[in-house]
Amino acid sequence: MITARIVTAIDNPIDGILPDFSIFGAEFTALWQKLVAGVWALAIVLAVVFLILGIVQMGQASVSQNPGAHSEGRRKALVAGISLGCLAALAVIVGAILAIFG
Repeated sequence: MITARIVTAIDNPIDGILPDFSIFGAEFTALWQKLVAGVWALAIVLAVVFLILGIVQMGQASVSQNPGAHSEGRRKALVAGISLGCLAALAVIVGAILAIFG
């Protein structure tokens, strides 16, 4: 019982504080936004490349002697496709998380 009263008496020290990236200046804000956009673009390109490789591996499965080549290529293509979808919707996903929990 005593611990319950102590917990309710403690105020949240960061209540009402929001992240503000402009504190470091406009140049810093522009730099980190460009860096995040560049990394995001590279991740999308890599996901597309892996998707293509998975599809090619599925297509070559009938020619190869490896019986598991089609399923392995399908798995790679599926993971790359899901990754590509998540990367394409990353802004929406992050916005939804911040709207729900922020």
